[in-house]
Amino acid sequence: MIKPQLIEGTTVNGLGKDIAERFFNMNRNTKFENSWHFMSAFDPEVKGLGKRESAVCERALVDLKRIAGKVARLSQRTLPAQPGRHDGLFLYFADFGKVWLSTEFIWFGQRRVSDDPAAPSRSYLKIEEAYRAFGCEPESGESVCDLGAAPGGWSYSAAKRGARVTAVDNGELKAGAKGNANITRLAADAFTFVPDKKYDWLFCDMVEHPNMVTKLLEKWIKNKWSRKFIVNLKFGRVDPIQLLEKLNSPELILKKRCLKFGIKHLYHDRDEITVFGILE
Repeated sequence: MIKPQLIEGTTVNGLGKDIAERFFNMNRNTKFENSWHFMSAFDPEVKGLGKRESAVCERALVDLKRIAGKVARLSQRTLPAQPGRHDGLFLYFADFGKVWLSTEFIWFGQRRVSDDPAAPSRSYLKIEEAYRAFGCEPESGESVCDLGAAPGGWSYSAAKRGARVTAVDNGELKAGAKGNANITRLAADAFTFVPDKKYDWLFCDMVEHPNMVTKLLEKWIKNKWSRKFIVNLKFGRVDPIQLLEKLNSPELILKKRCLKFGIKHLYHDRDEITVFGILE
């Protein structure tokens, strides 16, 4: 996949012009005969960035019409009909003067999951979708350690499948997770918890800095405390591009120790990405 390029500028007109020219130059030898997707997104943590995104995109399209009118007329601001890899123009606004540009992107499609009235929280939807996305889920009799479990959405999901769950959290479990025969709650801190056995699965969906959660995951991998893992990393306080580059680094222990490794932004995710792995 083509590595995204960073475009920086101080004005709407300047950013729009640079985006149009960069996109044209990257596709100078490309023959456009069919429609292509023009998509954009922005960091929701930066107030007012949505209006900036809209204005810059409009300006970029105006400049693209000036440079290559036929190409601009084939653009469409709609989501792809089918999931998969798509060519086009994708922009991510990390800040008012910082835009990442890519000429291809992966669209996974909408993967809504049916809710369960007994589930303790909406996080239940994320783990249920993760099973589908990665093609693997806890089985009856397997062991799961859920770090930062409360109120228990992920623990409840595994318990429904007959897995034996250790829910680690100082907070109380709720709804279908509370008093569940397949769930044992340990009142402990997820970062200092040391398991007295090895688990089949590690779950973790905590509202903590992604660097802290990544280090915690690496500790579990180094000590071989679990064979598989599904972990959510919140990117609201970091640059998501840098986070993805770090996770995909061949030097990171996640890559070195995993036979299978995946990263996805799920439909039910918000400002977070879901990481999955099966160890050697």
